[in-house]
Amino acid sequence: MNISSVRYLAPLCVAAGAIYAGDASAAVKLSESFNNAYYNPAADGEGVVTTITPLGNGMHNFYGALYTYDEAGAPTWLIITGNFLENQFENAEVPVLAFEGPVPASLVGGAPVGTATVTINSCNSISFNLDMSEDSGFADMDLGALQPVAGANKQCAYKTEFEGCPDFASDFGVIPRACTLTGVYNEDIVLTNDTTWVLDGLVRIGDYNENPGTITIEPGTTIIGAGQTTDYLYVSPGSKIFANGTPTAPIVLTSPNDGFIAGTTPNPGDLGGLVVSGNAPCNAAPCASEFDQTQSFGGDDPFDSSGEISYFQVRYAGIEFQPNAEVNSFTFQGVGSGTTVHHLQAYRGQDDGVEFFGGTVNVKYMVVTEGGDDAVDWDLGYSGNLQYGLVIHGEGFGEDFGIEGASNPDSFDADPRATPTVANYTFLGNGNGDSGILFKDGSGGRIFNTIVSGFPTGCIEWDDAPATYNAAGTPAAPNADVSAFNGVIIDCDVDFVDDDAAPFSVADYFGSSEFTGNEAVDPMLNIYLPMPGSPALSGGVADTSNQFIDATSYRGGFDGSSDWTVGWTHQVTGGE
Repeated sequence: MNISSVRYLAPLCVAAGAIYAGDASAAVKLSESFNNAYYNPAADGEGVVTTITPLGNGMHNFYGALYTYDEAGAPTWLIITGNFLENQFENAEVPVLAFEGPVPASLVGGAPVGTATVTINSCNSISFNLDMSEDSGFADMDLGALQPVAGANKQCAYKTEFEGCPDFASDFGVIPRACTLTGVYNEDIVLTNDTTWVLDGLVRIGDYNENPGTITIEPGTTIIGAGQTTDYLYVSPGSKIFANGTPTAPIVLTSPNDGFIAGTTPNPGDLGGLVVSGNAPCNAAPCASEFDQTQSFGGDDPFDSSGEISYFQVRYAGIEFQPNAEVNSFTFQGVGSGTTVHHLQAYRGQDDGVEFFGGTVNVKYMVVTEGGDDAVDWDLGYSGNLQYGLVIHGEGFGEDFGIEGASNPDSFDADPRATPTVANYTFLGNGNGDSGILFKDGSGGRIFNTIVSGFPTGCIEWDDAPATYNAAGTPAAPNADVSAFNGVIIDCDVDFVDDDAAPFSVADYFGSSEFTGNEAVDPMLNIYLPMPGSPALSGGVADTSNQFIDATSYRGGFDGSSDWTVGWTHQVTGGE
């Protein structure tokens, strides 16, 4: 029987795989990139063909087919099939089923003949040890570490095996293959994906524009907290982060209770988050982290680079040291446009999903799911660009605004004023939280081709008159470099909310003849994707003044034919 004919048994055996939590969970995530034929080059003909099937929520079914003979000499397929949790690299109780004959008469059932310990070492090595039942007709089989016949799948990220902690880290001890980071690193360090990295308190890369360091994080790497809410990663101005995941191997920063420690459940606020600081402008003097006034940021270089971040998830994060002094899932402080950022997800954070304090950094493709506060927040003169986003509020998670746009709480007309551009976002309140978009503290914001739906207070709200209103101009003569609405669909019970001292209404500004493509209409979404006939599939308005923003014919985050969240995100529609 050839390899291709073996593979079609796999889907029929998925149901036979039981879930075994608590076996070795750390580093190396099983995925379809481990589909391969593995063999022992020292034992002619001995090998296992694997098929990995995603089951959702990070779980995968492992299916391995081994052709052998029983003690009577009868040809038999042994099927090794069981489910692996997201971060589980070893399962010691995988059922082994027997199918008689070189071509089985039936692909359903199979006689239980033992269990196997399956250990995922790397893309290039999977170990199998079969403990066969006494009456099975098979002797125990220790196949050892098998390697792929034709080399590892090119999409498989886990190229090396764990061999111990490097000099800059220490053995965590609580879970296998885990190394602890703590303190300040004024050097270049690499977080490899064969290790689960543990943040013990504040882990800072470099000092403020002195003794810089660089942190490089490989695709597929998992980072967890040590169990304190104050565990977070901070990249100082002048230092750099290079954290580039891939669509099939995102980087994940999460709670230690997210499948690593048996008997625990992850919760928002289990750890801090990721903070990146740079030397781009902000409108306060000085600019200092609200959660730690000793951490300064900002400067006069709008093109400053803090490195690269892509395909990066942060789960169950967020610290509130005191009211309005938080570490968010992602916090960008004075980060410049020379920094490359795309494909971020904030999942169930206790505070904001992504917050920008000053800076000019641009971000494409962002997902914020079931957060505890605002999904997107900006302050202190942020003036970057955001395109392609999805925000989904969930019941009972305390979300506030879809966007909370502020400029400077102490000086509403401080320069530079916050004037970011947001394009092709879908904001779904689902009846939870506050307003969809809030501008306050003198902030502007240029909103293009965006859907705002289901927020209970209102779709669009302006506060802090007259500053926020005056900066925007008037409905007859809008200052579109500060505030603009083009190609925006709103769908809330209350469309607009004004400050009591407003000199004009947000409704009139939204409906200005200087803008185009705005309407209050049902966007006709299937959860978050536009259905056939949806008004969101057309009506896109180009921002011709902005080279970063792509022109699209559609409105909202999705074109109706593809879903860019697939593969690299976690539980986009909610749920554990």
